[in-house]
Amino acid sequence: MRGRMKWLVIVLGLLSGGSLYAQDVQVRAGFFEDSLMVGDKVRFYLSAAYSKNLNILFPDSTYNYEPFEFEGKRYFSTQTANGTSYDSVIYELSSFEIDPVQQLRLKVFQLNPTDCTVYESNVDSIRLTQLVTMKLDTIPVEKLPLKVNVAYQNVSWLFNYPIAIGIFSVLIVATAIGWFVFGKKIRKHFRMKRLNKAHQKFIRVYTGQITALKSTLQTSGIEDTLSTWKKYMEQLESKPYTKLTTRETQVIDNDIVLISNLKTIDGAVYGYAHDHAVVESLEQLKDFADKRFKERLERVKHG
Repeated sequence: MRGRMKWLVIVLGLLSGGSLYAQDVQVRAGFFEDSLMVGDKVRFYLSAAYSKNLNILFPDSTYNYEPFEFEGKRYFSTQTANGTSYDSVIYELSSFEIDPVQQLRLKVFQLNPTDCTVYESNVDSIRLTQLVTMKLDTIPVEKLPLKVNVAYQNVSWLFNYPIAIGIFSVLIVATAIGWFVFGKKIRKHFRMKRLNKAHQKFIRVYTGQITALKSTLQTSGIEDTLSTWKKYMEQLESKPYTKLTTRETQVIDNDIVLISNLKTIDGAVYGYAHDHAVVESLEQLKDFADKRFKERLERVKHG
């Protein structure tokens, strides 16, 4: 109620003043509220009465309202009567200072052709409402009033992007250096590991097939066993063993023992020889594959 009456008195006083003397500016200001709390908004009015031919500016958001901080403003349209113009603005301010009494004075600015004339308002004060009445710095530590709260407080998680980017960059550089220094050894290790794994699988399957043939000597079993050998050799040496006949195999690999064993196996498959000699030839093919595997392993190891 006090703030409203103050505002009405100021405005009525300015309006009742009649026309002003030339180049005269009258400025009034004051708080609406009697008191404030730290961080809360309070209203501060600023009004000016001046000759209508003058150009008057009020403070905006860039003005220094110390000890207060600007929160917003409400501007009222200019009113002109009897050659006198009336302007008024209500500012919303807040304060985080702890002085018991805080004061404010604002300025309005008259723009002239070559300079600027400043008019200051009256000073108005407002009291700070203090919620803490005791002075903590005068109380011994052991007698300080403490409030214990062991409830879990959920704190939002913040990802530290600069550190993450730094760690990621270091890892990339370290990986590149490690690959440059040890890359050849790493590739060699995995190639040898794949070769050993493939060879052990071949020996296991091929040996089982030969064991089964010893008691049956079936043609289909002989063909399957020979196919297993050719597929492995094709993988090991990158030569098209599965697509070649014995005569064509002799062109790319003229090993006398190899060709002799392949011919014996052909005889068993096509029916003009069918005895246990084919099992011995298949065994020798396994020895041939084992020999070529070791040679390939040595080339990789020392390559």
